[in-house]
Amino acid sequence: MEKRDLDILVLGGDGLFTELNICSVGFLATAKNEAKSYIVTTEHCRDIHGDKTKFFYGAWNENSTNELIGSMSLDEFDIYDFGLIDISNMSESLKPLPEIRNTDSEQFRQLRTNNGIPVSSHGVHLCKSGYSTHVTCGFVKAFDFILYASDGIHYSELIMTSMLSQKGDNGGAAFAYSDLSTVILNGIYVAEIGNVNSMILPLSIITVYGDIEPITDK
Repeated sequence: MEKRDLDILVLGGDGLFTELNICSVGFLATAKNEAKSYIVTTEHCRDIHGDKTKFFYGAWNENSTNELIGSMSLDEFDIYDFGLIDISNMSESLKPLPEIRNTDSEQFRQLRTNNGIPVSSHGVHLCKSGYSTHVTCGFVKAFDFILYASDGIHYSELIMTSMLSQKGDNGGAAFAYSDLSTVILNGIYVAEIGNVNSMILPLSIITVYGDIEPITDK
């Protein structure tokens, strides 16, 4: 049996476990100005402010494993809730792919990511993949939303949607369908107000302030 048959695939929406938190994989990215790759998730998944928190892999409907994803970069982005996990020391058994998990579907279990134009209109269909509620979809309700957190911190330029989400989905990939097996990456899911007001941090914010480019299937 070849090694690739034994690899554990790491996809958008898979679980990310720390000592204190459960979050989700957003997407694969590469630095614009150096040979370095990351997995993007939410900054608030970091255990302690300023800490290089270690993240471990967990599949849907399962607990954490001992398979290391990587450590979060010390970079922080103020009012934008995203963080970069350095995957240079990722466990050898893990294989990250620029695809999104959809294994509740019998036919389209992995969604390929394509370059495309993110949504920009109210009422447009948008989805996310996350560890807790898997793939859920809804409609865009507002742009440039500001979320005030309980600790006085606020997060800006969010997209409010009507998709279902729960704790543990944070950081998961947000996307729009091109067809039944292909999607356009739109950002990451960052928070919910109730269960049906889910906030998305746009991809454009992440790429500009993180100085990264998403890795897609083209």
